[in-house]
Amino acid sequence: MEWIHKIWLVAAATQVVYYLLVFFRLNFLRTKIREGEWQPPVSVVICARNEAENLKRYLKVVLIQQYTQYEVIVVNDQSTDDTIDVLVDYYQRNRNLKIVNIATTETKDLPGKKYALSKGIAAASFDTIVVTDADCRPATTHWLSKLVTAYMDDTNVVLGHSPFERQTGWLNKLIRYENCITAMQYFGWAKLGMPYMGVGRNMSYKKEVFTTFDGFAKHKDLLSGDDDLLINKMADGRNTEICLDKDTFMYTVAQPTWSKWLAQKKRHLRSGFAYKLHHQLVLFLFALTKLLFYALLPIVFFTMLPKSVVVVIVGGVLAALLLSTISTYKKLGSADLWILSPLLDVFYSFYLVLIFFLILLQPKDQWK
Repeated sequence: MEWIHKIWLVAAATQVVYYLLVFFRLNFLRTKIREGEWQPPVSVVICARNEAENLKRYLKVVLIQQYTQYEVIVVNDQSTDDTIDVLVDYYQRNRNLKIVNIATTETKDLPGKKYALSKGIAAASFDTIVVTDADCRPATTHWLSKLVTAYMDDTNVVLGHSPFERQTGWLNKLIRYENCITAMQYFGWAKLGMPYMGVGRNMSYKKEVFTTFDGFAKHKDLLSGDDDLLINKMADGRNTEICLDKDTFMYTVAQPTWSKWLAQKKRHLRSGFAYKLHHQLVLFLFALTKLLFYALLPIVFFTMLPKSVVVVIVGGVLAALLLSTISTYKKLGSADLWILSPLLDVFYSFYLVLIFFLILLQPKDQWK
């Protein structure tokens, strides 16, 4: 059993290194703010497929941002509900709204949301693009101005944060925890000079860069990846900034059931197999060692002597988790999860296994 002990010790050590290297630095992070009045014209792009109710609820906050010059482009992606009627009603009252309509008879040359997003970006009047979703609400009317202020002279990409609304129930806590862990990873690696993904609910990039990298051409056969694979392709340590100002958060409602959440995550995480190889390796190492740490713990505890050593090691790993995230949960708008993170982390590790097998067993996904 000695080899199991060694694997477990390596897994524990790897987790601690990961926490202190990637997560810990976010405790002290301060979003860079460009000095002076700087508000370049911006095009906000939203794709909507059967989103009539969400547009009624959230679009008005996007349209009343305190920003000098911006347009909001909503792409009606072959909706069969009242989406177009809702958009026309908004259009009559908002001069900064532009509607792009994709007819039900139109043939798409890109899958899922990518075709609609490409149409929206093509229709954009300005070089600075901000993307979000129809089912999201900005935290404030300063969302746009503060997100764009994160652009520095050499910046082509700004990654924002998109928390889930806090609701009752264990599923909501787990979904929000998974979202926080994902955010800590891509924000942490971005600050280490290796940005690998962003969330399409809240990020910005230059239209010129999108065009230079041929948009979604490299992954045109994949349904997902309109956000993370795009960032994976065109972001680097020099041209990417992150923004964790709470005024720039873009909130959305978590899935209400386990089946809907797992189906959503399966679709999103499938694109990870198309990341650059070194990105895949560091993410896989984190997930694998986390699973091994918890899965092998019962075996190690009952076969490794003295047991006090096991307790100390487990305590050290959990202390590293808590220490490395003590302020970050608050920064991410999820302070209530910090004290529960050791327990949630156990569930999260086995969720990774479940979602991996779902991806293998169900190879096809569908947007909406």
